Amino acid sequence: MSEVTISKEVYQRLLSNEKHYQNIMDYSNDMISRHQINTASTYLSVSDAAYTLTGYTPEELLGTSGYLYIHPEDAPQVIEYINVSLIMNHHVTIVYRILRKDGSFFWAESACHYLYDEQGRKKEVLSITRDITERKLIEEQLQYSEWQMRLITDHTSDLISRHVANSDVTYLYASPACKILLGYTPEEMLGKNGLSYVHEDDVEKVRNYLTAVQYVQSDPEAVIFRFKRKDGTYMWSETTCRYTYDEQGELEYLVAVSRDITERREQEKRLRESESRYKSLFEHNPTGINALSIDGTYLAMNKSMEDLLGYTNEDLKNKPFEPVAHPDDLAKTNYHFELAKKGETQTYEIRTFHKDGHIIEVHVTNVPIYVENEVVGVYGIINDITERNQYLAKIKNLSNQQELILNSVSEGIFGVDLEGNTTFINPAGSAMLGYDVNLMMNEYHLKQIEQSQPDGSPALAGDTPIMRSLSDGQPLYREEAVLWRQDNSSFLASYRVTPIIDNGERVGAVIVFRDRTEENEVIRAREIAEQADRAKSEFLAIISHELRTPMNGMIGMIELLFDTLETQEQREYAEIIIDSNNALLKILNELLDFSKIEAGRMELEYGEVNIQHLLDQVTDIFVTPVQEKKLFINTHIDPKLPSYIIGDEDRLRQVLINLVGNAVKFTEHGGVLISAHLKPQVDAQSIVVEFSIQDTGHGIPEDQQAKLFQPFSQIGTATNRRYGGTGLGLSICKKIIELMGGSIRVESNSNRGATFAFTLTLNAADYPEIDMTAQQIAAQPSVPTSLYGPLRILVAEDNATNQKVLLTILSKRGYQADLVENGAAAVEATSRKIYDLIFMDVNMPIMDGMEATRRIRQQHQSSPIIVAVTAFARKEEQLLCMESGMQDFVSKPLRITDIEAQLEKWSEYIRTHDRK
Repeated sequence: MSEVTISKEVYQRLLSNEKHYQNIMDYSNDMISRHQINTASTYLSVSDAAYTLTGYTPEELLGTSGYLYIHPEDAPQVIEYINVSLIMNHHVTIVYRILRKDGSFFWAESACHYLYDEQGRKKEVLSITRDITERKLIEEQLQYSEWQMRLITDHTSDLISRHVANSDVTYLYASPACKILLGYTPEEMLGKNGLSYVHEDDVEKVRNYLTAVQYVQSDPEAVIFRFKRKDGTYMWSETTCRYTYDEQGELEYLVAVSRDITERREQEKRLRESESRYKSLFEHNPTGINALSIDGTYLAMNKSMEDLLGYTNEDLKNKPFEPVAHPDDLAKTNYHFELAKKGETQTYEIRTFHKDGHIIEVHVTNVPIYVENEVVGVYGIINDITERNQYLAKIKNLSNQQELILNSVSEGIFGVDLEGNTTFINPAGSAMLGYDVNLMMNEYHLKQIEQSQPDGSPALAGDTPIMRSLSDGQPLYREEAVLWRQDNSSFLASYRVTPIIDNGERVGAVIVFRDRTEENEVIRAREIAEQADRAKSEFLAIISHELRTPMNGMIGMIELLFDTLETQEQREYAEIIIDSNNALLKILNELLDFSKIEAGRMELEYGEVNIQHLLDQVTDIFVTPVQEKKLFINTHIDPKLPSYIIGDEDRLRQVLINLVGNAVKFTEHGGVLISAHLKPQVDAQSIVVEFSIQDTGHGIPEDQQAKLFQPFSQIGTATNRRYGGTGLGLSICKKIIELMGGSIRVESNSNRGATFAFTLTLNAADYPEIDMTAQQIAAQPSVPTSLYGPLRILVAEDNATNQKVLLTILSKRGYQADLVENGAAAVEATSRKIYDLIFMDVNMPIMDGMEATRRIRQQHQSSPIIVAVTAFARKEEQLLCMESGMQDFVSKPLRITDIEAQLEKWSEYIRTHDRK
């Protein structure tokens, strides 16, 4: 209300219209009063509502101070506030408590204003007072509720939030818990898209949940999703949401309560893993396991237990174990079971019955089952020891026979305990050492038996090799040692010390020794054996040679007979005979070569060898098998090599055919490269020529490569069954190359092909056309022929480093690729030239790789092959690349093996499809 100024005439008119004024006073529910402008604010008039509000009649209030009825606790502040506000503003509205006549009070709101006369002087104060007790209580309740809510939201560990009921669920409020849980302050979240904090894989689930809870009247279920923290990590959240509605029933707000369940999820995961481990340990354990209740009834048993006893789980479930136990062992079983129920793990052996009635001897371990520190049952871990006990019984029964065997062997054998005292010795040992068996038992003699160290120096007391081995518990073998007899004479011996283990504990050692004094006889016997071996090799060479003569006759005659055969069936039979004869002849030739080499009878015939002609002859032999397997075979000759070299052409051809044959045999995709080049040489008196055969086959494991050049050796029985052969080929190649003064080696990794290379050392004086000065300078390797066949390759890459890496990898494999630096240039390049393979970077300026691929596909459909090259290797990016028309994918950083895999894979595809 604003100030009221009235003229004297108007004021007199109002006073004269007492009846009208009184009617307002009488019918208003508010107490209307007039007060003098003095320090007591004395009542001049008051409406009848005063009685209703205060219990005082108007008459009782007239002439009294208006301040007299203000609650004592409010009076000082209220009086000061009214006086100051009236002076400053000429009006005031204030809330305070008024005392009733009965001593109670009510909350009142008073509006006070100055009234002025016609000269503008302050005449009196008009006050209108209203009972607002009910409103005040509502306000206090609301404030209390808000205080409680603030207390909850400010101190709860859950995130409480309010959102706009729209598709973005925009944040309107976030409790302080967001700082602890997510790292955001409430102010940072206000006005933000609520779904932007949800993991991208969970957004659709949360949207579906929000749609569903719009129609849920009862308490909705929670949704579990990943909530993004400020540091980029994610919190697993269990969130419950509820919508509020306005008076028209329209969605107004969304209220959400989110709880961090990350730890709970981890606990649940660990629990599932634990349950899985337990289940796997229980169900798949090869040892029989059963679970017994506290009263001894079967709860469950695993499959191994069922197999052991012959009963199924259902046969024994909820039944006592006593009927299964042997009656004579029942008391023992009950005794240990009672101890296990008290929490003590038990181990013992008893007999039990199989379902078919036969007795099984078992080793039992009882383990208490605890739940919250209380034993609720017992595990039984059962091992069948029937065979073990039978075996031990046999050992015991055979002890006399073992003693006879021990006494009959020629080696000396004696045992000692951990202190070195003799526990047993056989007659051969006591005879070699010169001791009486009875006098040696339980006595310490090691100091006398071994008196020196391995280097011949005297041994200190108790510090002999045998004593150290006994002390350390480690086995010991000495090829040469000096042992001493009782009479102080010595002899050359070898011995082995082996620890004796009994029930897992070391109890001593056994020493086995033999007299090596007659070593010369052994050497002589070895020489005799070597002579016999040479005789064997010579015999094998003779017999192999003799077998070749009738074999040649058989092959010749069957080939002549082949031309006279009339029916297809006869020709097929004849072809089988020819193939079998050829295979047998190959084996005989290998045996003959091997025997010649072993016997030292292989002689080399040197002459001029045309390298180009030699390689052409070798490749011609394999044209048919290469075509049948859809492989390629290429040759490369170093231009610095002379046209002719001095060597044994037949033996070189034999080696190359063997190595190329193996390469073709073990290669399913790709092909074979045969090359010859001049190796740099420091020595000006000689030159070195290296032949290499490189394939793209399945490769040779590194741990198997040592077997390759051993006679009669192959890599695994599976290889032998699949490919056949005697295992002599590579061994013969090695011997031939070594006879020529060269060496052979292999380089291979599993599944990455193999390279066999051999060198020949030639006299430089025979080759004046070769510049030996240049040969002494480390030469750059020549560019190899394309390893995977001819391919037209385009590289689309904008990064200079990646360009160099990719082009270098391709160049070293014989491919000179074209280069463009963006997608638009790639599209233009394919319109000018036909390519087989494109390595396409995904992220490039002007036009990216995916858009370029789509445009290329519009022009050329399925060709060329396009391989995506990108630093992003997630499945989503791979899917986008494939959808754009790319056929394959390699990720950065680029690896040689990845590029080789692409070349091998797609060269095979391109060869088997029509090239444009």
